[in-house]
Amino acid sequence: MARTDVGRLLPALLPLALLTLALVGYCLVDLVRRPRAPYLPKWAWVPLILVVTPWGAVVYLVLSRTQRATTPAPAPGRPAPAAPSSAPTSPAPAAAPAPVAARSGAVVVRTDGLTRDYGGGAGLFDVDLRVPHGCVYGLVGPNGAGKTTLLSILTGLRRADRGTVHIGASRNRIAVCPDVPGFEPWLTAFEVVDLARHYVAPDLAADAVLRTLYTVGLDEQADRRVGGFSRGMTQRLGLAAALIGDPRVLLLDEPTSALDPAGRAEILDLVAAMRGRRTVVFSSHILADVQRVADQVGVLRAGRLSYQGATGALIDEYLDPRWVLRLNSPVADVVRALRAQPWTRRAEALDGQRIRVDADTVAHGEQGIPEVLAACHARLISCEPLAADLEAAFLALTATEVRHAGSPA
Repeated sequence: MARTDVGRLLPALLPLALLTLALVGYCLVDLVRRPRAPYLPKWAWVPLILVVTPWGAVVYLVLSRTQRATTPAPAPGRPAPAAPSSAPTSPAPAAAPAPVAARSGAVVVRTDGLTRDYGGGAGLFDVDLRVPHGCVYGLVGPNGAGKTTLLSILTGLRRADRGTVHIGASRNRIAVCPDVPGFEPWLTAFEVVDLARHYVAPDLAADAVLRTLYTVGLDEQADRRVGGFSRGMTQRLGLAAALIGDPRVLLLDEPTSALDPAGRAEILDLVAAMRGRRTVVFSSHILADVQRVADQVGVLRAGRLSYQGATGALIDEYLDPRWVLRLNSPVADVVRALRAQPWTRRAEALDGQRIRVDADTVAHGEQGIPEVLAACHARLISCEPLAADLEAAFLALTATEVRHAGSPA
C-alpha cells in the first residue's frame, strides 16, 4: 500500500521539482552575469542557492530585484559609480568632439542608377545618391516619394531591380533604425539593447548598454518591459539598439515622427552631435527637423532625386531674398518705385505701413532698398529680412518641377 502511494506521489512532485530546478538555474545564470551580487560576495551566494533550495534562490531573486529597482539614476553631466546591476546607473556620455569637416570627395554611401519599380509610377527610378563622409544627410519628400524604399534597399531589406549600392563600411559598422521598431514585449529595455550588443559588439561590457540607454533618455526605464512602452519610448529604444555597436554609418527612417517636441529636440541634438564621427542618413517629412541638423539634403519626388546638395544651397537657389519694410509714411509711391527696379522680383503692400519686397540677390536688395526709400523721401521705421527655410525652398522646387512637367516639349 505504501509503495502504491509513493508511485502516485512521484508524478505529482515532478513538475514542482522541474520548477525548482529552473529557478535555481536562472539564479545561477543571473549571478554569473552580474558585475556584483546583492549584499554578499558571489561565492557566498552559490551554496545558499544550491543547498537551501528553493528558499535560497527565492531570497536571492527578491534581493537582486530590489537592489536593481532602488539603484539611483546618475545626475545629468556627472559620472555615476560603477553599476552593481543592470540598473540605469550609467555615467553621462562624454562630450562630443567638435565636428570635423568631411574629407573632400570621400563618399561613404553611393548608389548608381538605383531603380525599384512597383508599377503605376511607384518606386525608385535612377537614383544616384552621394553621401559624403561624416555628414548628416537629410532625405526629404512627400509620403510615397520613395524614402523608406531607398533606405530599405541600402540596408539590404529590399532588392533593387537594377543599379548598384556601395556603402564604405563593414556590415557590423552599419546600423539602421526603422520608423516603427518592434521588440518582444516581455524583454526589458536593458535586455533589448544587450541582445543587440551580443550580436554586433560582443566584446563590449554591460556598462556600454547602460551608457547607451542614458544617451537616448531611457536610463530610468532600463528594467521596464518594453510591452508597456509608448511609441516614442520604443523609437528611442530602437535608436539605442542601433547605437550600441558604435556604427560608422547610421540609417534612420523618420527618427522623430513619434516624439513630442521635447523628445524631438533631444534626438535631433543627438543626431547633430554625430556629425564628423559617423555618417548619418535620415528621412523625415518634418522639414524643420532636416534644416536644423542636416548639412546635406536630398529631395525625393515621385521616386526620383530632384535635388542633392548642401541644405543652404537649396534655399539660396530656389528662394529669393526678401524683406519687410515698415514705414511712417504712405507706401503706394514706394511700392511703385520698387516695382520699377530691375532687381525687384516682387513688391507689394501688406497694409498701410508695411511693404514686402523680394530681390534677385541679397546684394541688390541691401543696396537698392535704401536708395529707393531715399528717392521717395520715405520715413523708415524698420527693415527686417525674412528668414528663408527649407519648407519654402522645397515647395518652390516642387512647384518648378510641376511647371516644367506641364509645359510642352
